Amino acid sequence: MQLVYLQREKRTCFDEENNDIFYGFLVVEDSDNYLGGEVALDLHKTPNVTIRHALNNNTKLVKNLQIGKFPTLVIIDRNNNTQIVTENIEHKKELKATIADYLAKKGLKVCETTPEKKGHLSLDPHPDPKQRSRTLLRQKIKKMGDAVFQMDLETSLRYALLREVSTTKVIKGEQLAALRAFLSVIKKYFPFGYNSTSFINNLTNLTSSDEVQGVQVQVLVQQADDSGVFSTPQRFLGCQGSANRFRGYPCSLWRLFHYLTVNSVLLNVSNRKANPVEVLGAMHGYVKHFFSCSHCSEHFQKMAAERNLTSVSSLEESVLWLWEAHNVVNKRLKGDTTEDPEYPKEQFPTRLRCPECYGEDGTWRKKEVLKYLKRMYGRYSVRYVGSDTKVLFPGLDR
Repeated sequence: MQLVYLQREKRTCFDEENNDIFYGFLVVEDSDNYLGGEVALDLHKTPNVTIRHALNNNTKLVKNLQIGKFPTLVIIDRNNNTQIVTENIEHKKELKATIADYLAKKGLKVCETTPEKKGHLSLDPHPDPKQRSRTLLRQKIKKMGDAVFQMDLETSLRYALLREVSTTKVIKGEQLAALRAFLSVIKKYFPFGYNSTSFINNLTNLTSSDEVQGVQVQVLVQQADDSGVFSTPQRFLGCQGSANRFRGYPCSLWRLFHYLTVNSVLLNVSNRKANPVEVLGAMHGYVKHFFSCSHCSEHFQKMAAERNLTSVSSLEESVLWLWEAHNVVNKRLKGDTTEDPEYPKEQFPTRLRCPECYGEDGTWRKKEVLKYLKRMYGRYSVRYVGSDTKVLFPGLDR
């Protein structure tokens, strides 16, 4: 799969390609979608074409192309002739068919080399003809309450590495230090299956050099995906919003770091030398250097300074620091255009979910909040809906 297209002009689509590339297909999509990236991966061995995907937060490109609907397929030839397609491309099969039909008229045939994975719950984040089924599934997930899903954790990690880290051409200096810290806490606390050792070791070994190419990270993640390191497809489940523009990756990234802070407590019970800001520091570094929402990053960095992140003195305090910070963000974003109407921004946990977390005067009882967070984010509380549990627990198939 090609890197996310970050250029402002369509004509640069061919700049890094060989002379035998005659047609470019650029999928411009919402920032929390995977459609273009998945199709680029599936069809990447098709000769004489390049398939890239861009995000709608590339505002200069969107303006130059005069795009107002997403996803949009932009077809470009070597003479810079352009065709804009906005209909019948919202599903992966439709988009592939559109590309195949165009190429067939030019005497070319697509080569699909990456079959779709089977055996997982299908949760296409794009509009589905069976809308009722999607709605029912979302309602069932919502009824499960404050649940953490393996699918969201794995999707968040892959999104971070593929869509943010990998798009950095050269990673060095402070960025590289931030990546090392992030991978360190992932290695220690992420709920990988038994087939993950070589993957995470390869990543950490890669970052031991003075600089890293983003594409090197991309290759390792794709190899891990192909070899069965991850137990789920790249879909959001508990973080799936009522529309594609809501929740998704930001929701899952919060879940990921909450999970890491809680499990740093649970796995370091007898380790008095554990660094209390290990996970928070890794989160701060990641958000500062890699998080694709620049104003979100700025807000988080400002909040970290104002709330004295570096002064956190215990692992349990780190759990509560992140919980309080998340509630500050929820309060700030309540009523914002990014708020999902089906999942309004509330102070967490709600009184309904955790009545013991509230005092008679409505103030927080932090000891109870901490207990609640440990129960919710503990590794034995993770839900495996949509996961291939044989990847996580291979002994189950014996």
